[in-house]
Parts: sequence; structure tokens; C-alpha cells
Amino acid sequence: MSRPVPSVGSLAANIHEGFRSEYLAQFVFSAFGTAIPVPHQEDTGLDLYCTLLERVGQRAWPRAYYSVQVKSTMEPWIIDGPESVRWLIEHPLPIFLCVVNKQDATIRVYHTTPRFAAWAWGTHKTRLQLDLGNENRAQTVDWRTGDSFILGAPILKFTVQQILGDDFRKLAADVLQFWIDNDVENLFRIKSGIPAFLIPNDYETNTKNITSWTIQSGRFRDVSLATAERRLKELLGFIATHRYENDDIGTAAIYAMALRQLAPGHETFTEHNFFLLHRLNQLFPTGSQDQDYVFRACDALLKMVREHIEAAIANSLHTP
Repeated sequence: MSRPVPSVGSLAANIHEGFRSEYLAQFVFSAFGTAIPVPHQEDTGLDLYCTLLERVGQRAWPRAYYSVQVKSTMEPWIIDGPESVRWLIEHPLPIFLCVVNKQDATIRVYHTTPRFAAWAWGTHKTRLQLDLGNENRAQTVDWRTGDSFILGAPILKFTVQQILGDDFRKLAADVLQFWIDNDVENLFRIKSGIPAFLIPNDYETNTKNITSWTIQSGRFRDVSLATAERRLKELLGFIATHRYENDDIGTAAIYAMALRQLAPGHETFTEHNFFLLHRLNQLFPTGSQDQDYVFRACDALLKMVREHIEAAIANSLHTP
């Protein structure tokens, strides 16, 4: 049986049909900055990597980075399998879901904040489903619905013709920046081991109008402890030093005590400020040089606090 001879110089009539939504989305997001398509042979789940540009004089500078998944229908976006959910949660950039209606050239852009709910609650590790809506307003406080989250309204909805106008383009860029900033904050929480995420209680399409914010959280997990303590030690060290350098010795001492509790040893990279510790030793002399060491006053203050706490607990147990 002979093979069909290809028609050299021609293409299949519908070869680009599946890619037209991505082409249109790239055109739209390039209105805000750069929009780099992922080659299809390299596609692992996202279609565009983008920036928001800010003009400064005669130059434009990238001020925010984000990624986009493009769809051509309003069917739910389903992330199936534990490694796929993990990929979505830990992706280091804000992610937006873009639905392109080619018939009327309408673009809908959705946030993907439920990825942070999957992290914070720790209960949706094998599957995640985002159901899309077409309302103009959405509530986010009723999200605890198993592995499905209802995105009742897009954050942006517009036509290609609208995005060509300067005023609407600036408005859309401001809305994108609003949600990018929120995603960046939530990504920082993941990197810090904090099982919580921040989101507006409600939002309105094509605006930054919200009534209030809500921070939703889950139980702190042992797997996050080492990461959280590492971040906390670095911050305590910097804050203690900042307070000490601004002559707020009392507050600096409190932070130094907390840091000593978290980091009792001498790490290779130490967060302790030894000038502050020596100053505390001067403020709380022992009268004996033999008992002097760099953490002496800090340890004495910690011991005093513990003894007061233990005494209070003991008194409460004996109080009828």
C-alpha cells in the first residue's frame, strides 16, 4: 500500500486553528509589556511569560512579571495529580487564566488565587478544579468546597478593540498590577512556610474596587517549621540590629532574646549582633569576670522570663 504523496508547498487548512487563541492572547498581553510564547514542544502547562512595563522618560522598564495559561472555552481548568498540583502551587510567578472567545474577540482574565488555598489548607493535594463564571462581581469567602473553587467573575473582561484604547489599556494594566502584587505576597508566604493567603473578600471586573480583605489560613505543619524558623531568625537579627542602631535598646533586647531562643548555638552565618549583646552585658553586670560570656545577659533575661511564666502557671494550677 503506497503512502499518500504530500502536497509540497501547502499546509493543512486548519493547522493553526488550535493556536489562534494563543496568538490573540499574545497580542493582547503585549499591549502591557512583553509577552513571550512558550514553544509548543516545550509547553509544560503555561502558554505565555509576560511583563508589565513602566515608561520612564524614553525607556520602558519591566516592573512586574507574570505568566498566562490560555483557554478557548469556559470549561473548568482541572489540575489532576499530586505533582501537577504541586507544580501549580510552587510556580514562582503569578499565574492568570485567559479565556479567548474568537467569535467576538472577547478576552476574560481570571486570577488563580485558589492555588494558595491548596497550599494553606493542605487538603487539596491531588486535584484542583477552577470553575469559571461570567458575573461582574465575585465573592471569595465561601471557597472551602473540597477540591473545586468557583471563580465567579473574571478580573478583566474586554474586547480586542477596547485594549487598543490608551485609557482602557492603562486601567487593565492597573488591575493586573493589583492582582500581581497580591500573588507576589502570597508566594512569599509559601517560601516562608506560612500556611496563609490574602485575598479580597469580593472584587469587581475591570476595577480594583473591593470592600475588604481576608486572610485565610490553615494549620501550621511540621514540614514548614525549618523554613519558617530560618526566615524568622534572619528577620529577628536585622530588626534587633535596626533597633539597637536607633538607640531603642529595650526593644532590641526583646528581639535578641527571641533570636537566642531560636538560635542558641553559634552558626557559621550568625544573625546575632554582638555589639548589642556586649551592650546588654554592660547594662546587666555580674561582678565576676569568670562568669562573663557574650550571651550572658541575654541568657539571664531569658531565664528570668521563663521563671516568671513557670511561676504563673504553677499558681494557676493551685488556684481554686
